[in-house]
Amino acid sequence: MSDLHYVFGYASLVALEDVEALSGRLNGFRRCWGAAMNNWEGGEGAKHYLDRASGERPRIRVAYLDLCEKAGLFVNGLALPVDADRLAALDEREINYERVDVSAAFQPADGDRVADTAPTPLPPASPGRVFTYVGTEAARERCRRGLAAGDCFVSRDYVSGVQRAFAALGEEASAEFDHTTDPLPFPERNLTLILDGRAVD
Repeated sequence: MSDLHYVFGYASLVALEDVEALSGRLNGFRRCWGAAMNNWEGGEGAKHYLDRASGERPRIRVAYLDLCEKAGLFVNGLALPVDADRLAALDEREINYERVDVSAAFQPADGDRVADTAPTPLPPASPGRVFTYVGTEAARERCRRGLAAGDCFVSRDYVSGVQRAFAALGEEASAEFDHTTDPLPFPERNLTLILDGRAVD
């Protein structure tokens, strides 16, 4: 197994700037709002959100983008190079997701391929495997329950941050993101993310 692999980012990971990242598509998927966390679980040191207006920790579920398998479709994004240490750090970061191997579905951007062509391998200089993160079954169940109960929201900062990350890739990438992403099924809410006891801008 090669020492260097890639993680395909299709949402917030796109904001992790890396000059060695490979732009491309993941065939057979569509971006959906399918994972969520329970904001009331864990102590003050656990990841959670505060309501910006009240400063309180609301008893809500907070949703994130996920990948849904859809034959004939694709999502755009960036494949970030990772060594063993960075991969371990991402595994720890993505607590509502599990890492899966999508090497066969990754298609590097080359300007003239379309979504329904056969996936192409990585260039010879990039021999590693390609992984991505999909919502765990527990995270997806929380999302389903939140949708049914009406207590699931999406952080406004998360939405705008993902949109900015794709806009930074160019107008075409931004338009492709919009085209390959399901509409929001939950209301946005003005929330502050708290990690390790500190607010994250």
